[in-house]
Amino acid sequence: MNLDQDDIRVSFTGNSADGWTEVYSTSYESRNHNYGIYCALAPKSYADSALQDLAWDMTTTDGAPGFVQYYIEGKPQATYEFRGARDGLEPLVLVREFHGVKPSYIEISEEFRLFHNLYWDARSSSFVKFGDDGTSESVVEVGIDRVRIRTKHLRQYQAARQMCLLLFVDSVRWSDSVDAEIPEDADWSTDNIRLERHGGDGRGLVDRGFTRVLGKRVIAPPPIEKSGVWPFDEGDERYPDFIIGTDEDGTELTYTCEHELLANYFGANPDAPHYLTPVHFRKEVLRKYYDNPDLYTVEDGYLRCAGLWGVQIDNDHEDRVVVFLGDLGRDLPEGERDYWRSFNIAPAGTMSETGLRRSFLAQFAEPKAADLKFRHAYNRFIADWPQRSGFTLFREPVGSDAQIAQQIRLPLNESEAEFDEAIGRLAKLLCDGLDSKSLQAQLQTKVDNEASISKLQRWLESVDYPDRDRDIKFLRDLQELRSKVSAHAKGAKYQEALTKILGDLRGRRAVVSLLERGELMLTSLSQWAESQEDEPPTDVD
Repeated sequence: MNLDQDDIRVSFTGNSADGWTEVYSTSYESRNHNYGIYCALAPKSYADSALQDLAWDMTTTDGAPGFVQYYIEGKPQATYEFRGARDGLEPLVLVREFHGVKPSYIEISEEFRLFHNLYWDARSSSFVKFGDDGTSESVVEVGIDRVRIRTKHLRQYQAARQMCLLLFVDSVRWSDSVDAEIPEDADWSTDNIRLERHGGDGRGLVDRGFTRVLGKRVIAPPPIEKSGVWPFDEGDERYPDFIIGTDEDGTELTYTCEHELLANYFGANPDAPHYLTPVHFRKEVLRKYYDNPDLYTVEDGYLRCAGLWGVQIDNDHEDRVVVFLGDLGRDLPEGERDYWRSFNIAPAGTMSETGLRRSFLAQFAEPKAADLKFRHAYNRFIADWPQRSGFTLFREPVGSDAQIAQQIRLPLNESEAEFDEAIGRLAKLLCDGLDSKSLQAQLQTKVDNEASISKLQRWLESVDYPDRDRDIKFLRDLQELRSKVSAHAKGAKYQEALTKILGDLRGRRAVVSLLERGELMLTSLSQWAESQEDEPPTDVD
């Protein structure tokens, strides 16, 4: 057993060197080592007195609300104290103890949590902070016997409160016998640390040699300007240059996206490019947002990150996305601008007709891209069909599939993986999404083990829907394609199946064809249902 405890000295004096500060830790090994770390917040005026002795100024269960009693002229007086601690000390970590009736647990100061607007993530047992750009980071990690806080956020809180952080340590180690050599006492104190080691042979107590390291550390707050929140938050000042064109030699021309430095229709910065200069990007820029539908939504003409930010985009192209130069600087957070810059390409052609009509002519314009048209048709169908027909044809996606409709998109490139994903999403939405129970309720008879598409076919026949053969074939083709692309081995039979269903089309062109067939099915069903509403009632003699 390491009785000199030099490892404890190094870890305690260097606590926070890795970007995290350990503020609570407890370990009780009944024979060899008892160890604990705790903390408290204290006024700056308390710093000198804190180092006068080695005793902890606050214990793990101190700091709860209660009364303080004192006497005036021999009569007891009681005053309610919100934090119940002396000399202005405050707990940052509080151990809730129920003395065996219920398990104890750890709480983090409410004020600290509210200051950083932290969210408790039970899966990672940590408090998480969300940035303005939608990114998140763990700020407080809470274990059964350990708490550590990201140092940056701890110092920001200290700066705002202008309070010192007191760190306490108590470490006792025992040797295997009473005859073990005991290190000499040591004093490792510095200007802001009081830390000492003492030892003994343990005779008459535990009959084993031991050493104890006891001490505290005072960490002063940074200046209040380091608080990291308004009005002391860091400025959003990095505006990268984007490619806005090429010169006569083909050399790329770039310009800053800082919107306040661009020209506009009111005479600002006349020698600069206009705010509405189109900037082009590879369509792969959207992958990040499609792949995280819980946070991002890629709409027709708009990209949003929950309620944090949003930017107008022209995504009515098969292979690119266009955004105005000024919008990149005004509407995207700083980190997102750098991400978009990595997908920036030289302009090739103009904005889409849809984008031009919406942005410059203030006209309503339907999109022309197959994925956007399909999503419009699907959303309209889901909203209108139950009211017109009295039952649901497609179940509303739930759970992990809740955002599947907005993930329907053209492949971002011609890779096999992109093609497979597009087929899988479309089949999950239209084939797996058929409401089998609702369809069965519309039928007069029941067929054992009948699949949803077959039920739909029987119902369409019963109501004499004119395009039933075409639409059922589409769904069966889609189902077969999904089974083929999901197979591990893709040999000659796979290519034969693709040719049978898609002809010579492959990749993005094939997905366009399937989306168009899907849109046609949804539109035809909607028009048929609407026509049934308009039919006059039959006269009864």
